[in-house]
Amino acid sequence: MNVMLPRPHLCQRILQETAGVIFLRAPAGAGKTSLLKLFAGLTERSVCTSTHPKTEDVKDGWLLWDVPVAARTAKIPAATLQTVTTVIIACRPEQRISGLGRQILHHGSTTIGAEDLTFSDEELNALPAASAASMREGYAGWPAFLPLQGNIDDDTCCDYLRETFLSHLSPEQTMALSIWLEAPDGAAHQPWASQLPPFLTRHPQRHEDLIRLLTIAVHERLQVLENSIAVVELASALEKADRALQAMALLLDKGYETHAAQILARAHGRELIYRSSVNAFQNIIMHFSHDMIASNETVLFAVCRALLKQGELQRVRHLVGKHLGSDYLDPFRVLANGSRFSFAARTFRLNLMITEDLTPNDAMITRLGEFMADYPMGDHGKWAGYYNALLEFEIRRRNFREAEAAAARALIYLRKMGGQPLLEFFIHLHQIVLRLMSGDALMARRAAQDARERLEQVTHEVPQERRMLRLAEACINYESGRPRDLLEFIQKDFEHFAAAEIWPSLMQFALHYATQIVMDHFPMTIRPGFLDGLWIHLSEGLQFHAMMEIRTAIAYQNTNRWSEAAATLTSIRMPMGKNWVESAEEELTRLTRRDEITYVMAWLRDAVHVWTPRNYLPRQIDALIANPKVTNRERVALLIWQSYTAHQRRDNAAARANILLALETATPLGCNGVLSEERIFLSPLLENRRIRSFIETSSDVRAALAIFAASVNSPQARAIHGGLSQREVQMLQFLAGGMSNKKIAQALNISEVTVKFHLGNLFRKLDCNCRAEAIRAATALGWL
Repeated sequence: MNVMLPRPHLCQRILQETAGVIFLRAPAGAGKTSLLKLFAGLTERSVCTSTHPKTEDVKDGWLLWDVPVAARTAKIPAATLQTVTTVIIACRPEQRISGLGRQILHHGSTTIGAEDLTFSDEELNALPAASAASMREGYAGWPAFLPLQGNIDDDTCCDYLRETFLSHLSPEQTMALSIWLEAPDGAAHQPWASQLPPFLTRHPQRHEDLIRLLTIAVHERLQVLENSIAVVELASALEKADRALQAMALLLDKGYETHAAQILARAHGRELIYRSSVNAFQNIIMHFSHDMIASNETVLFAVCRALLKQGELQRVRHLVGKHLGSDYLDPFRVLANGSRFSFAARTFRLNLMITEDLTPNDAMITRLGEFMADYPMGDHGKWAGYYNALLEFEIRRRNFREAEAAAARALIYLRKMGGQPLLEFFIHLHQIVLRLMSGDALMARRAAQDARERLEQVTHEVPQERRMLRLAEACINYESGRPRDLLEFIQKDFEHFAAAEIWPSLMQFALHYATQIVMDHFPMTIRPGFLDGLWIHLSEGLQFHAMMEIRTAIAYQNTNRWSEAAATLTSIRMPMGKNWVESAEEELTRLTRRDEITYVMAWLRDAVHVWTPRNYLPRQIDALIANPKVTNRERVALLIWQSYTAHQRRDNAAARANILLALETATPLGCNGVLSEERIFLSPLLENRRIRSFIETSSDVRAALAIFAASVNSPQARAIHGGLSQREVQMLQFLAGGMSNKKIAQALNISEVTVKFHLGNLFRKLDCNCRAEAIRAATALGWL
């Protein structure tokens, strides 16, 4: 049914205009033709619908001209214009009308636009209430939808929108409109906006019906365009909207691989992973063909970046060696002056060094400085990446002051490039690690706050990064005497954490805290198994094997299994062994490598526990304390050992002085976790009344001791304090885990008869007759 409203106010406005040219300029559906017909009927004139009006179309000096929809341009012949006094032209915004220059110059022009043509509330009040509300709220008052009132349906509307609106948009504009429709707002200053009702683009949230129908129509049109040569234009629109991955996915799906590679290059290749979901990046990048990977370095390095995120270091080494040559695996050759490799290849080699866990020597750091000189001064992203790599290397080299300086420089360059929340998060995460490793938990907490703020600014999903932050925050809480978060992380998240790409200093950091919490809160039999479980996640090129063995040995030491600890340390391949450690003194001040320092400390720890320690052990401990590469955290442990050895020699003055210094060093830095870690030496010292009364004069020390007392109050510690032996505590843990006698015997490498013997003692002490009663009693006592 053809429904029209009279629109007298617009007809009257046209009659009262004095301008020589009156444009009815608006997009399709604005009611231009209908208004022109109404005016023609009112003034008893006819409407011209040809591309070139003729003299006979003019009546009484008036020309009513409805420009054909198909015409991109139209012109009034000069002969026709000589007979015209007033021209009323109904046209669309994109149509160009020529031949009117003289008329406009002498008689002026005016425009009745889309907003004027939109039905006003006063006009819509003439309709039934339901129709008026539907037109006003659902369809933005757009005249084209008036005839559909009463028998409107989605298919009819969508067909109309596709044919009338969308057919005039280019493929690129259609894609841009589709992106806007995902989250429409009032800021639509795009070329396609002039083709839509003005109130729709200004207040889209008020016109949900029209937005919904337009979304359906646009989606259907895009499906048609995606199966044509217009796919490149569609991808261009996605790229302009900062959706490079989506553009590449579309191109790769339609076989336009070269175009996809070009978009990847413009999006800075592998760096795109920091601005998008890791899973989305991997899914799209891995669709490039082997030929493209072999011929295009940008694609090659993006694929390698995706593989590194999956922890596939060996596959990456194979890939770059295959396509770039085996000499690419030697960082000295790649980064050397005059290297045959491209700048991009040299930059990626620097990133690969981080994952390979290489600890550069001074010569390599110098080489890196020379390579840095080639960086473009205005490329802040590359400079930020360089200092980020330097930060990681200096943490490994235990140059904490240099590491802090590199972190500060990296943040400066990231801010110069306008900020990059995810990369800034990684810098702050590095700072957490280096501060906790160096023993400053208070400064680590501040870095954790900065890291969380940056991570909250990331717009895409970052599950692995959130897992990293949870670990770091849990370690900070552990230092404050709150181990619950770290325990929960180890039980639920550690396996997923270790299986992904982890830069080595974070892995070393995680390994230290994870194994310590396991030592503190789980039976001895679980601890080596936990360490063994990590091996499957570590590539051959990584150098964590020695560290894992050392942590296993320390786990044995903490449960007084010193012979097993010594056997584990003896089996580790290191440049020095037990004999070297026992005879070294001045050499200890010159150790630089992290594994060597940790290894030597493990052997010194073994020597400290001996009832009559060797006479020169205090000098060895002092030598290690003087080592500039030893962290504050390690110094606290060394001071506790020094105090313990003095106590063993009955030198109470030295014992008091060293334990006081250890506690006063730990407290201002907030690194209280080391006190718990060294409980086997600290607890006997604190049981000495003279030592305790001496050190408790300091309020800071009393606070540290309170945290220590809470940290050692684990269920296992309470059980031992309640009268159970270490073996009986293990039996209780196995009972709670539902293990049979046979499995317990296998886990402990003892006979079932011995298991029954220990269980009998456990039941007797708990005054129980069976497993269920023992578990209930232990739970009630807080031993489980």
